[in-house]
Amino acid sequence: MPFLKDFFEQFRQPSGFWGRVAGKMMSMTTGERNEWTLALLDIQPGDRVLEVGYGPGVGIEKAVSLVQEGEVVGLDASETMRSQAEKRNRRAISEGKVRLLSGKIEEWPGFEVPFDKIYSVNSAQFWPDRPLVLKKLFQWLGPGGRVATTYQQIGKNVEDPSAFADRLTSELAQAGFVQIRREYRQFKGGTAVCVIAHKPVNG
Repeated sequence: MPFLKDFFEQFRQPSGFWGRVAGKMMSMTTGERNEWTLALLDIQPGDRVLEVGYGPGVGIEKAVSLVQEGEVVGLDASETMRSQAEKRNRRAISEGKVRLLSGKIEEWPGFEVPFDKIYSVNSAQFWPDRPLVLKKLFQWLGPGGRVATTYQQIGKNVEDPSAFADRLTSELAQAGFVQIRREYRQFKGGTAVCVIAHKPVNG
């Protein structure tokens, strides 16, 4: 049905009324995936953390609870999601613990200070040029930094988690990452895979 197809496109880059509806749906369903992903990153209190594709800001909210002395930064292509995420994280933003940015990651120029951890949850499948994005993430990480990319198969006619992880593993290696591994977990609605990789200490 055309309507359903158009609505599901809102999860790629939410906008307008239906984008806000999609954001509300994400806020009710992504909490466990975000917690799992963050746990696999072993975030420390002083880390600088970046989330790519923060959506309604649930992951940002959970990340900032783990970072007492560092900073959590979010980058998302949707202004609609930035508005929702800012409301959810208003206090942390006012305290200088969170900074939310909007823009396409493929076009983002970079950051002056490197990150210790970078993660994304159900975002990487929407990156038009994922190898380019992974090279950017490699550059934005400090030596020894980690990246975690979580993908859950939702709906029909989408890529199997293992197949997605295979392609992502190859792309991460090509970008320069090492110690690449994957973890699986069953969530409501389907199996999720998280691929974790490291930037070399001398990278």
